[in-house]
Amino acid sequence: MPKIYSYYSEELLFKFSIDNVVGADQPSWPETEDYPPLPPREAIEISKRTLLVLLNDYPWAEPEFHSCALKRTSKYEGGWWYYDIDWMVWPPEQDGSDRSGVNVPVMLNGKVPPYEVFKYEDRALAWKT
Repeated sequence: MPKIYSYYSEELLFKFSIDNVVGADQPSWPETEDYPPLPPREAIEISKRTLLVLLNDYPWAEPEFHSCALKRTSKYEGGWWYYDIDWMVWPPEQDGSDRSGVNVPVMLNGKVPPYEVFKYEDRALAWKT
């Protein structure tokens, strides 16, 4: 099961897990189709809504969209396609020079994979679970 890790500043670690159980293989994206079944702009909006939920209990300035990459896990890990969407988030108490990039993946079924949140001091647990 592929894992995607993302940090918010030095406060939180998010661990996303992708697999068939959460629908990573549906809908499929046939090799004969030029475009994925989920449009990038939809994936970006889904990712942003999730990011706002993830950061709900923490101070932050308005996230700014940075990039949207279409990625694929290795064939060993299932060969699933997903969007890896990167946001720039500044803690409001910062002077703007210490931004944090937060990635929120979105599967082609329009869902964000299940995730766990770890406080920074407990981040080592993310690799043990």
